[in-house]
Amino acid sequence: MATVELKSFKPKRSNKTNFWFSLGIEDEETTRVDAVHQGFKPKVYRKIIERTKLSQSEFHNVTHIPVSTIKRRLKNEERFNTQESDAIYRLAMLIKLATELFNDEKKALEWMREKVYGLGGKRPLDMVSTSVDFEIVKDLIGRVEHGVFS
Repeated sequence: MATVELKSFKPKRSNKTNFWFSLGIEDEETTRVDAVHQGFKPKVYRKIIERTKLSQSEFHNVTHIPVSTIKRRLKNEERFNTQESDAIYRLAMLIKLATELFNDEKKALEWMREKVYGLGGKRPLDMVSTSVDFEIVKDLIGRVEHGVFS
């Protein structure tokens, strides 16, 4: 009886349409998980700032990464640490989820800056600095997508 060699199938990721590739978080060798653990490169910060039009100060208020740390990382081309990258990842995930909800990144970015009744009058942007807050935003987006408003 012949033995059959099983090959693992790994689908090829398309970096043209991949949100994570477009932000510089993922690449051909690096997954999102690895990128967060290794720490994001400064280019990730720059691409998110370019996309969201957040100032350094607003970015600090959203992620709680000190402005002095941001400036140092950019000046020295240093990676952000794991905790900083995790906060940046939550911001990126908010952009992705809101864009999918609205089917329009511009509308999503506007919504992220507005006070939302379902978040107790907080802005979605203000709820990415901790996992607990971010789970509430993700839950709200999921409920809106599925038409559950209670």
